[in-house]
Amino acid sequence: MARQGDNRRAAALGILDRNEIRLAYRLSWLANFYSGPIYRRLERRPGLTRPEFIVMFCLAHAPGISAAEICAATGRPKNSISRAVNRLIGDGRIRRRADPEDGRAVILDLTEAGRTLYAKLIPEFRTREARMLAPLTPAERSELDRLLGKLVHREDDWAEVF
Repeated sequence: MARQGDNRRAAALGILDRNEIRLAYRLSWLANFYSGPIYRRLERRPGLTRPEFIVMFCLAHAPGISAAEICAATGRPKNSISRAVNRLIGDGRIRRRADPEDGRAVILDLTEAGRTLYAKLIPEFRTREARMLAPLTPAERSELDRLLGKLVHREDDWAEVF
């Protein structure tokens, strides 16, 4: 006979299949279980917060962008990105410089220390992604990537804050 706790766990996991926003809830669930364990380890090991890693990630892929552009690219709040930027500058992981196209604007770059730390951390994210996607065939992975790209690169104002 099943224990009461087993029944509650099964009911809780059933939410993944039976709810009125099933796809969005599943995407959120996957994102939480993908990133949650990694970010908890980052906070313990190099003492890096999620917003700090996000800033480093953005600068690794788009050097010379501003904090406002990081906010726009990630949907993260301005105050958390600002705190992360200031801490990373203080730790010597990123640097701030005047935008050569607009001297009033400030852009950001990873320092050598920041690039080294990023290179050390990103394999864990790749490994976690591979584990998450393991049940999918290469063709299914490609189709999932195509469909997610279609949702991400849309032309309407869906992602605007309301």
